[in-house]
Amino acid sequence: MAPENGDHLVVFTTSYPFSRVVESFLDRELPHLSSVFDTVTLVPRLSPPPGERLDRPLPENISAETSIMHDAQKESTAAYYLHLILSSLASPEFYAEFRQNYRCMIHPAGMRKALGYLGIALDVRDWVARRVEEGLLDPARTLLYTYWFDGTALGAALAKRDFPEIRCVSRAHGYDLYAERYTPPYMPFEETRTCSPDRIYPVSEHGKRYLSARHPSCASGFRVARLGTGDPGFLTPPSLDGVFRVVSCSHIIPIKRIDLLLRGLAEAGRMQPDREFEWVHIGGGPLQAELATYADATLPGNVSHRFTGYLDNAAVLEHYRQSPIDVFINVSESEGIPVSIMEAESCGIPVIATAVGGIPEIVSDATGILLPEHPAPRDIAKAVVRIAADPGGTRAIRSACRENWERCYDADRNFGAFAGDLQALLR
Repeated sequence: MAPENGDHLVVFTTSYPFSRVVESFLDRELPHLSSVFDTVTLVPRLSPPPGERLDRPLPENISAETSIMHDAQKESTAAYYLHLILSSLASPEFYAEFRQNYRCMIHPAGMRKALGYLGIALDVRDWVARRVEEGLLDPARTLLYTYWFDGTALGAALAKRDFPEIRCVSRAHGYDLYAERYTPPYMPFEETRTCSPDRIYPVSEHGKRYLSARHPSCASGFRVARLGTGDPGFLTPPSLDGVFRVVSCSHIIPIKRIDLLLRGLAEAGRMQPDREFEWVHIGGGPLQAELATYADATLPGNVSHRFTGYLDNAAVLEHYRQSPIDVFINVSESEGIPVSIMEAESCGIPVIATAVGGIPEIVSDATGILLPEHPAPRDIAKAVVRIAADPGGTRAIRSACRENWERCYDADRNFGAFAGDLQALLR
């Protein structure tokens, strides 16, 4: 990386631009960032597994810098985490955090999380310091942007402490925001990550309210910056053959509660034994094989199912283009505002979802059905049957979904405004 003139944006990611899975939605945001900054440097933290690696072409003024990226194929993972632990234990930041949050940190999960956050943060801080000392970053013309509100955000905050002229911001989504998702309910170094940056951008109003309640003295620095999806250029048709088609899309991990969705669909099948239901789940994960076996044993004969495994975004949209879909369902335990729901609404697909996190901002009576935070299978079944029973009424819902996407979740509109907001921080 050579010295550059002009405004410089440094984006800290997990694996982008090298993963076809993780952070692929940055593809939509990056052109807007590259259009308003003279130079953009992507700094990923982890190399993706070989099967997920993708060498993306990048715009001319964007480069990727891999010096802090851990590659599990080439380096010992144990040695990498030992490095994080030892660097954390050698830092005064660790002991200050322990004094403040020792009740959470004496829990093994809390301790692991704190050590991991700080180890990553020190790598980020040291990376910035080296680039400044080498004359490759001008603090007065540099903005540090962490895509996740995690250890990288802490590292950017520590770098700003060392170089006060530098600007830093972070997005805040779901997993990286809500302490209650975890046992113990603990987000390490929360005050430093929240109050030291120039701005925090929650992706939902709910996230902004959550942060403001926890850190009211810093609330002036919180600004909602919604994510978005591209215009698919089509509307998904409803089924016309009497089959009621359900789609869901997520990683298959416990917090997504795909087992609960499965039981809800089984109940819907029993409530309407003369109707045929078809369920497709898009996405893979560690629980896929177990859930496929459970579905075989649990779903009645009038409810068919298919797990596609991971599909890239183009394949997901192709499924929405080619296949009739009557409803999209998300029963997650916790969310920000899922990109999967944005995509479904952009295609005019009605949505059933739990009222958690920012979901009530995108799903309403106009666009579908909101479930309780902890629905019973029968709650899900009743919602499915209600949508299935009123094909005429769903025409208005499908129109409202598309209108909601156009108004609030159009990627070009949202990312263009976000890029302009970042650029203004260096003015």
